[in-house]
Amino acid sequence: MTIGVVSGMEVRMMRTMMAIFAGAVLLAGCGGGSDENVPDPAASKAPAALSDLQKRIVAMPKRLQDGVMLRAIRDAELTCQEVTELTRVETRADRIRWRVVCDNTEPYVVEITPDGTARIRSRP
Repeated sequence: MTIGVVSGMEVRMMRTMMAIFAGAVLLAGCGGGSDENVPDPAASKAPAALSDLQKRIVAMPKRLQDGVMLRAIRDAELTCQEVTELTRVETRADRIRWRVVCDNTEPYVVEITPDGTARIRSRP
């Protein structure tokens, strides 16, 4: 890949991720089960430098975060049938990060940039 050139697939993935995050944020505002009343310990770790979109994702109930991560991994054309473990890890620069395990076997690290773009890294 040439630096500075974005392929059509990357553009499509970025647009899809923005739509997914927007939908998840709207869904989070709809109310629902008792998960919304459970405080998220990772939300208290959120540094002030996070974008509004990142803050919304951090504040989501776990089940919605699972859905966001599942969709991000699938949109990257990686294998994931179910998120079986989701752990918030340290923030690097301006990116919030989660360790995601799919199907009890496939580990990934998902980074969310301030503009809502998800970057997925496979971990052996």
